[in-house]
Amino acid sequence: MDIDRLLLTLLTLGTVLTLVWAARAAFLSWRAAFTEKARVSLQDMFVFIDPASLFKLNLAMFLGLPLLLWLMTGALATAVLGAVVGAVMPRIVWSVLRSRRQTRLILQFPDALAMMSGALRAGASLQSALDLVVKESPAPLSQEFSVLLREQRLGLPLEESLRGMGARLKTEDVNLFVSALTIAKEVGGNLSEVLERLASSLRTKAVMDGKIRALTSQGKLQGIVVGLLPVFLAGVLYAMEPVAMRPLFTTLYGWATMAVIAIFLMLGGVFIRKIVTIDV
Repeated sequence: MDIDRLLLTLLTLGTVLTLVWAARAAFLSWRAAFTEKARVSLQDMFVFIDPASLFKLNLAMFLGLPLLLWLMTGALATAVLGAVVGAVMPRIVWSVLRSRRQTRLILQFPDALAMMSGALRAGASLQSALDLVVKESPAPLSQEFSVLLREQRLGLPLEESLRGMGARLKTEDVNLFVSALTIAKEVGGNLSEVLERLASSLRTKAVMDGKIRALTSQGKLQGIVVGLLPVFLAGVLYAMEPVAMRPLFTTLYGWATMAVIAIFLMLGGVFIRKIVTIDV
């Protein structure tokens, strides 16, 4: 009997140590992947924040938000939902910040191309035209062109610098600019006229995008309202009748109901986004 207890104790201890080792390895891998991706993403957006501090903030949100929700509601499902929100929130915030930065850059791009076209028409070189854009344009466009100029001064070929710029920004407007400069570099031609026409086309495209966003803004707002309405009603009903609403958060049938509702809400959001998204 003592031997059996000893073996059971050793087996339990080994299992616990294995789980602790696996959890530690998974945590270290997650931290390394998060900090590396955050470092690259922040450098691409010229945001100088310590990735380690950002990881600590994300970890605090991932652990603190579920605990807070569990203390407030006493429901395990709500705590799990809070953990999911804490895990995906940094990715959502980064996507929003990157989208806003790209929108500002696209709006600044036609003016920068017109500036380059005027400088080339006046007899300046391409390097001087790029340097003029860096000096006269606001961020984020000046930041991206400064990287392009810095790579040129370090001896990197223009084609590789342009391809790096296109891969970094991943927008159609920048890809058109990269293609125009690359083709002009290879086959020659009137680069100032090409940039002027490209600036006019991109300016017209930006106007059309603005009109489309204005026309589809009502549909997007309706999708947000419809998506948040069940959550708002659930919160109101829980505040009014907590006893009647508690089974929704504490029983298996309640969790299944919330899962079905969440699936339908996500499907509705996807369909509404498909309807209101129009590519120019």
